[in-house]
Amino acid sequence: MDCTRLEYIKNVNDDKDWAYESYPVGAYFQLNFKESEATGVDNHAFNLPKGSLIILSQKPHGYDDRYLTHVVELVNEGSEDKPQWKTDTWGIFRWVKVHWIADFADVSRIPLDKKEMRANWGWYDTKAKLLSSEKLIKQWGSIDKLRAHLGEVFN
Repeated sequence: MDCTRLEYIKNVNDDKDWAYESYPVGAYFQLNFKESEATGVDNHAFNLPKGSLIILSQKPHGYDDRYLTHVVELVNEGSEDKPQWKTDTWGIFRWVKVHWIADFADVSRIPLDKKEMRANWGWYDTKAKLLSSEKLIKQWGSIDKLRAHLGEVFN
């Protein structure tokens, strides 16, 4: 997988199991963002650029660690997705295509977030965070080094 377009990492959750587990490579699904007036999630989701790759990180119920479970690509502009949004808690979404998915049958093979990303950034909302953030660049030195490392993880 070409990691040069990796731009973001996003927290995802499911109350009972792995989020988006049933979508194989090549599948499309609606990546949800939790609505919150205070955090501006709607504007954030709207402005994420088409073509960007997003790593999904999650900590399923009953697990102690966060795992890197998917790499997805935004396939539409925000203006194409927004007319379909609803006003409920999870009504904000962007259509994505799966480029990489973890092997959920063997949890020991799923990359650990803290090991591979080397940063503790706190997971307080569902916004996508830039991989070029200060916390990550401090650990990696450059976005190119981080992307090269992630290329080894996801290939």
